[in-house]
Amino acid sequence: MRASPNAAFLALPQAPSPGRVLLGMYSSSQMRGLCDRVVPEISDMRWLRRGDSVFVKLACNSPNPHPSVTDPEAVAEMVRFLKAQGAGRVFVGDQAGVEHVRLTRDGRVSSTRELLARNGLRDALVRAGGKVHCFDDQGWDGYFQAEPDFESVWKQDLWLPRILEQVDHVVNLPRLGAHSLAGYTCGIKSAVGYLRDDSRLILHQRGASFYERIAEINHVRPLRDKLRMTVTLCHAALTNIGPDFGAVRRFDGCVALASASLIDHDALASALLPWLDRGHTSMFDLYSPFPDHVNYWNRGLVREAWGEQSLEAYEQITAFRLGGSVEHDAGLSHLGRLQRYRPSKIQVLRQGDSIPQSLVVHLGQAAGGLFALPRA
Repeated sequence: MRASPNAAFLALPQAPSPGRVLLGMYSSSQMRGLCDRVVPEISDMRWLRRGDSVFVKLACNSPNPHPSVTDPEAVAEMVRFLKAQGAGRVFVGDQAGVEHVRLTRDGRVSSTRELLARNGLRDALVRAGGKVHCFDDQGWDGYFQAEPDFESVWKQDLWLPRILEQVDHVVNLPRLGAHSLAGYTCGIKSAVGYLRDDSRLILHQRGASFYERIAEINHVRPLRDKLRMTVTLCHAALTNIGPDFGAVRRFDGCVALASASLIDHDALASALLPWLDRGHTSMFDLYSPFPDHVNYWNRGLVREAWGEQSLEAYEQITAFRLGGSVEHDAGLSHLGRLQRYRPSKIQVLRQGDSIPQSLVVHLGQAAGGLFALPRA
């Protein structure tokens, strides 16, 4: 396990003003109209001109229902909101994990579009007026070779879908959950869905830079120039195992996390998950693959997806400690270094019903006292 913090991140000066992330807890399970309340708190929407195209990146890792994927109601709500704000074409999509969908030079096995139909995401987005855009539908040549303009561990190995070059804006609409390799999955980890199959092999095979590679996907152009906000709307979260199954914590209503900053958003997401897991029991609590068994599961994935020979170049993943400060989170701190952003405080904007006092106390102590919670 990584014991030392990210020294390059700690060398950055702290941001002069606090970050901002919204945390909403609502007793109603109805999401209709929720974006009208949430988004204005984190964005003035001046970036969206009438007729602009938007790509909404959801999480469709598997055919399993929410919370293994983005909440279908959240997708419909975001599409409706963007349309009401004047957006033209709103594309919605992803590419599923290699356990479920494969696109190679030689052809394709299964499809993300089929999975969208099975987990309810396709019907939800189409009814709201969105256009399905799955990367594997575009074929092997539907990707471009991204060229990082910073010192990158990817070098020439990063291939991303062409839709990122074609749309005006990107909105990130992830799910909230544990992840057997990454520890947790939310806004930053969702970017793995952009990768072409050969880049996915490199990500899993070169485990020594696993978290840094995930962070860097979010910092290459054009994604870093077009990502406008990250919004998580959910009725449930995975609190153990993940990404396709695990302990499910269902909410009485729904929960929202939202920020213009990926770092602020995911710092809160990673702090929220341990609290959600408290007092919630599941048969999946008997075993947790993260952090001690990440290489057992990752090696098995590489072997199954790309063959035994792919293990010849395998590098060990060194997991980090969940629940610590940002500098101990290998992916979050690496993205902070690239963005030259080290928050001294992140202001948590409360919305909806009263947030439980135990959560207020938890967040006040989490991440080395990073979060500031003004009185409601």
